[in-house]
Amino acid sequence: MERSYTARLLLTLLLVLIAVLLLLSIRQTNHLERLVIDGNQRITAMEQSVARMRDQLQSGELSLAGGLPAGDGDAEYHRRFFRPDEWEALLAPGNLLSPRTDRLRTPGGTTGGTLMRAFITDIPSLHPITENAADVSELYSYIAEGLATRQRSDPDRWVPSLAYRIEVNDDNTEYHVWLKRGVRWHPPAVDLSDPRYAWLREPREVVADDFAFYLEVILNPQVEAASMRNYFANFAGIEIINDHEFIIRWSEAEYTSRSISLGLSPLPRWLYGHDENGEPFDEAELGRRINTHWYSQRAIGTGPYRFIRWDQGGRIRIERNPDYHAEAPRIDALEFRVMGDATARLNNLRAGNLDYIPIAATEYRSEILEGGTPGFTTGELHHEMYEGPAYRYLGWNADGRFFSDRRVRLAMTHAFNRELMIERNMNGLGTIISGPYARSNSAYDQSIEPWPFDLERAAALLDEAGWRDSNGDGVRDRIIDGRRVNFEFSMMTYGHRPEMIAAMEVYREDLRRIGVLMNIQPVEWSIMLQRMYDKDFDAYTGGWALAWETDLYQIWHSSQADEPRSSNRIGFRNRQADRIIEQVRRSFDDDERQRLFHEFHRLVHEEQPYTFWFQMKEVGAWRDRVRDVSFSQLRPFDSAMGWHIAAP
Repeated sequence: MERSYTARLLLTLLLVLIAVLLLLSIRQTNHLERLVIDGNQRITAMEQSVARMRDQLQSGELSLAGGLPAGDGDAEYHRRFFRPDEWEALLAPGNLLSPRTDRLRTPGGTTGGTLMRAFITDIPSLHPITENAADVSELYSYIAEGLATRQRSDPDRWVPSLAYRIEVNDDNTEYHVWLKRGVRWHPPAVDLSDPRYAWLREPREVVADDFAFYLEVILNPQVEAASMRNYFANFAGIEIINDHEFIIRWSEAEYTSRSISLGLSPLPRWLYGHDENGEPFDEAELGRRINTHWYSQRAIGTGPYRFIRWDQGGRIRIERNPDYHAEAPRIDALEFRVMGDATARLNNLRAGNLDYIPIAATEYRSEILEGGTPGFTTGELHHEMYEGPAYRYLGWNADGRFFSDRRVRLAMTHAFNRELMIERNMNGLGTIISGPYARSNSAYDQSIEPWPFDLERAAALLDEAGWRDSNGDGVRDRIIDGRRVNFEFSMMTYGHRPEMIAAMEVYREDLRRIGVLMNIQPVEWSIMLQRMYDKDFDAYTGGWALAWETDLYQIWHSSQADEPRSSNRIGFRNRQADRIIEQVRRSFDDDERQRLFHEFHRLVHEEQPYTFWFQMKEVGAWRDRVRDVSFSQLRPFDSAMGWHIAAP
């Protein structure tokens, strides 16, 4: 009995001891958890403080020299993005590049946020070589870089990008390039945890071979890159000295060779030279495999943003590159949503689902000028008109049965009431032009007046060209290959641009009055682009966004008329034009170049391979939370690189 009592007492004491120890353990655990939580909070606060300090350093609000503000607009601000020896070489005499004299980021701006903006059209691929769509070029302006770039606030000034120094020899045929060290490619946008992509896990630095591979691909005749290959007709080779130094050689000096050399892009052989399993392509198959490359639905580069994903038919997301080698933008991410309908874009802007959109001509008058969207008067929404160097035109297929004759093309222009359509269908967002340049460019000959709207003159020209109403049915016709052919053609136009369709409806009625039948074919951009590549059209509504430096070869030289996927889609062939184009490429004299540009302007005005329509006036609209919105004369004209999103 006594033994049983003692055992129960000991058991009770043991249980009490265990309970005390458990309570102490719980208390200690809670204390440790609190220490962990406090530590995590301190780490988070420290990370935020470091991020703020980094942003202040980049914006110039803070410098390491005693914590004093850095000089505003001073090139010294950009010194921090170079090694000391690179900065010294950048400033040394003989360099074609010079330090930036502007800043991307304004002091005091907020860092972070996602900017939602609209793509008007869907695109077939993101292939960096074969895809020539303007939307793809815009996307790559955030993702990719070349050796150097034009400063947006001063486009005649070339500033460093992937190179810090470029020298040219006395006869402008050799460009000696020095690359920045330590610049890395973005990680490929694949699941790197998948064993299949183990070969892509290693970080890669940009080296000279990346530029050699780009040139190898461009010059490969199998590659569908005619619009780019024409710029390299006089390319004589590349000499790689080491991973960060090489020489670009040309067989003869051409004006365009300088901008091509300075803006040369890299292409990673380690990615585009291999199949999805990492196996290198056979050299004989390289061109064909490049055209259909497995990575074509993704993008890669070295720029301030890296590609994340593309939801087909939906949106493309890019995010700020944490490893960027130069001044970084403030906005964390950009999402491009494909939205062809102008009303849908505006509704999404109003609802906050989009932050920035281009305003269509159909919406401009009713929603902004006439107050249809109150947000533009209350301050919730903002807008600005800007005039980028871009123009609209009608392109005539000179290889078809209708438009090979200059008189017919000129008749089409006389029958096109451009003034009325700009006012009625474009709501005044355009200025009529007579040639292939922006009106503000010195290449534009201001003395050449656009052909007037004149249906009588149009009818007379068609008579001269042999298109007459031979059977009295009201439709002009002529005998072609032994058969009577009615003058009935199709005009391919943008399916997502109701103002274009409406303008073509006016044009159709005017043509009908002089015995010509026009069928309007609205198609989606991806289909339209492919049909232009295939030259499967009679005529189409087109547009060109122009580079800062004018070069005529890509669009107008006869050699490009038969190149697959070239920009000379209309089949324009003219020996006199070729002579001018070749001369202007060889000339480095500004006065002679202007004279030649004017001569070409006069020639195409007479030949009318295009009916030149208008230089565009664009309108951008954005929500109030988007700040520092500005526009440029360089493409993309509405780049968001310097913008920021205000804190909530």
